[in-house]
Amino acid sequence: MTRGRAFVGILLVVLGALFLLDRAGVLDAGHTIAQWWPIVLIVAGLLYLGFTPRHVFVPGILIIAGLALLAGTLDFVDVNVAQFFWPVVLVLAGLWVIFGTNHRDASTGDRVNSLVVFFARDVASNSQQFRGGSILNVFGATEVDLRSARLAEGGAAVDVVCVFGGVGFLVPEGWRVQITGLPLFGGWSNKTRGEALAADAPVLSIEALVAFGGLEVKHNKR
Repeated sequence: MTRGRAFVGILLVVLGALFLLDRAGVLDAGHTIAQWWPIVLIVAGLLYLGFTPRHVFVPGILIIAGLALLAGTLDFVDVNVAQFFWPVVLVLAGLWVIFGTNHRDASTGDRVNSLVVFFARDVASNSQQFRGGSILNVFGATEVDLRSARLAEGGAAVDVVCVFGGVGFLVPEGWRVQITGLPLFGGWSNKTRGEALAADAPVLSIEALVAFGGLEVKHNKR
């Protein structure tokens, strides 16, 4: 199980458990979530650093924002941090749009791992023995360019978790693409030309969890 899928799965399990305890009269789920929800931002930031340790701006903002909000929700500080949160987010997002750039990471490694939260990222692999990877996309957009890569013998498997966003794959001609998984108010499309391929054509398998978002696989940007 990948870190992205584990993160989303654990989050759903915790939410479900809270609501069950609420129905049983053990605790107030709404109050508990209102107090502890900033932990999600902190964990997302730490996961982000684990995926892409070279990029510290976005995960740093997530971690700092999560800690500040947690201090406010737990009444460690007298200031209502939440009332400043979204204005600060808008200012930072504007500065990012003006001065930031769209990340493009090219790799010769056999796997690609990416985590995107609230922004866009391009990932490319030139591996000649591509084996797969993990993509976690939350409120963002991720494009994975594999047109210069070659599949390892036996194919490759990519795990995708996309929540409120979009993930796109660009693959070369001659690859067979198989997409399986769970769409929750979302979906995917496979626009590759695989109907004329030989039965032993190399296979890229994508296991996807898509919630309120979309996944698309095609040969070019058009």
